Amino acid sequence: MKEGALPLEGIRVLDLTHMLAGPYCTLLLADLGCDVIKVEAPDRPDRARSMPGCTVDGETAYFACLNRNKRSVGLDLKDEASLRAFYRLVETAHVVVDNLRPGVTERLRIDFEDLRKVNPAIVTCSITGYGLSGPRRDEPAYDYLIQALSGTMSLTGDPDGEPAKYGISIVDHSAGLAGAFAVLVALREAERTGVGRRADIALFDTHLSMLTYLAADFLNCGLLPERLAHSAHPYLVPSQLFPTEDGFVVIMPMADHMWPKLCSALGLDALAGDPELAGARGRLDNRERITAALSIELAGLRTDEALATLRAAGVPAAPVNTVADALADPQVEARGMIVEDGRLRMVGNPVKISGVNEHAPRPAPTLGEHTREVLLEVGLSPEDVECLCPAS
Repeated sequence: MKEGALPLEGIRVLDLTHMLAGPYCTLLLADLGCDVIKVEAPDRPDRARSMPGCTVDGETAYFACLNRNKRSVGLDLKDEASLRAFYRLVETAHVVVDNLRPGVTERLRIDFEDLRKVNPAIVTCSITGYGLSGPRRDEPAYDYLIQALSGTMSLTGDPDGEPAKYGISIVDHSAGLAGAFAVLVALREAERTGVGRRADIALFDTHLSMLTYLAADFLNCGLLPERLAHSAHPYLVPSQLFPTEDGFVVIMPMADHMWPKLCSALGLDALAGDPELAGARGRLDNRERITAALSIELAGLRTDEALATLRAAGVPAAPVNTVADALADPQVEARGMIVEDGRLRMVGNPVKISGVNEHAPRPAPTLGEHTREVLLEVGLSPEDVECLCPAS
């Protein structure tokens, strides 16, 4: 790879996705160099184009931040001429990604079995709610529903209150990440053997997989996790949220050697000298005594004072930022995590590769903006292109 080149240049991805999980998957690939061609029916475009919220120059920020660096082709795959044109695209492509309901790709004749007849090395990735198999296969699924069904919502919120959803669409984003990973794995196999693969990614599977150690504890020892006050860690004490005079801090003295440093910083010498609290098990068994003492000390400090004191002692701590605070953190600028496409500002790609220069992103495409360009690239005649997208 030449210096400054994007590592996935030369890989063409046909993007049949909409809203969030699928577009996030293809966004990650587009940012790193894939030629992502977003295929939308002219009369049924991605609903993200009309989402409420911030709009700049008639374009929703929702759509723009998920579809930068892509090209748009307008094709109605229910139309035979458009389907033939799509097959021409498949001949030149490496990957097709969709997040259509199970069964839709078969009805449209764009499922893995149909597409591999056109291109034996094609990789397909379907991101669905529950996957392409199982008793829930055909049930409707959205991020919020999956948070509830997967068990994670039961662990979020105050123990005396209602279960709470995450503040972000964590299910959709994690499924998009899993989809991008699956695409790269299958591409490696296709590159090696010339045979494509179908990736089957379920929102439910990807979110359930995040239970990791909590699920292992239950499956092997019958230990059921529970909601804890102050967003406390289930095993590490005192790792939790503490009120300050003017806000909140989260502390996480994860290693044993941090415990006496925390006590010394807050003047809690009696706790530091208690041998019962020297190890993680002892602190877990004495959660209430420890957190009560820390709460008194931290409540008398401003947030900035508490953070300065804890950090000076080598105790990991952080404020509970607002979104505005987080975006203004100097680390964000240092890591290039805010990008601009000439019209909108948005968060950038978290994947940083050595030798790859940061590129200003191309704006998200207007509907069908690149139809003529792309169809001519794959060898359709000007006459056929004119039939598919007549000049207005």
